[in-house]
Amino acid sequence: MIISYKYKFLFIGLPFSASSAITKELHKVYEGEPYLRKHSLYHEFEKVATTEEKKFFVFAVLRNPMEIVVTVFEKMKSNAKGNFTNPELFAENGGHISKKQREQFNFIHDNNASFQEYFIKFFNKPFNNLSSITLDKCDYVIRYENITEDYKTALKKVGIKNPEDLPIANKTDGKKKDLSEYYTKDIQSLSLFIFGPFLKKYEYQFPKDWTHTEIPLSARFLFYLGTVIQKWKFKLRKQSTKKSIDGSIYGDIQRKDN
Repeated sequence: MIISYKYKFLFIGLPFSASSAITKELHKVYEGEPYLRKHSLYHEFEKVATTEEKKFFVFAVLRNPMEIVVTVFEKMKSNAKGNFTNPELFAENGGHISKKQREQFNFIHDNNASFQEYFIKFFNKPFNNLSSITLDKCDYVIRYENITEDYKTALKKVGIKNPEDLPIANKTDGKKKDLSEYYTKDIQSLSLFIFGPFLKKYEYQFPKDWTHTEIPLSARFLFYLGTVIQKWKFKLRKQSTKKSIDGSIYGDIQRKDN
């Protein structure tokens, strides 16, 4: 989460949605400062923010969940930055790598698992993420697929006349460009069940090669129920004050500014 008192904006960095690149640029160019943790959410900000801060312009990035799942798989496959084997980042030690993620990581490496094998084993309920408890608090939402222009639009809305282009940070190695190479025909029905409600809610186009796009009623109900449970879960969760790991973009900014 990055705040700028000069331009009066708050950026909420959702995981796997260019948060590192945007965080770095907002800090470097627009006097953005770290506020709470990298992936803190608006309800956490709301608890501690001043009356004036609550008036700031809020924005975040929305990304296609099918892209996110592929990105996570490739990061696990390559063990990006050694994150999945670094005890300092484990959830029980105050980090962000959960036991479930380590279980997935071990499955991929122990079995040399394909994306399809990974997807079938670990995905059995409709996808939902922090977007559902974040985007309705935003004044503007950047679409990841149009991030270059939307990023500039967000900055123009806070009075920055000629915003700079957004550099790329933390690019995922080994990722193929075509999603159809991951979501093959043998997992299309499961993919519709998993992603259909989210894609529908946020007006994403279904992949052209899907033979049908009628979202099962069970998927829509479970997606709604999951959103309700998620909101309550995060409201009740204790807020961590631990800094991001030394050497990460956000962690370095935290230490530099303190």
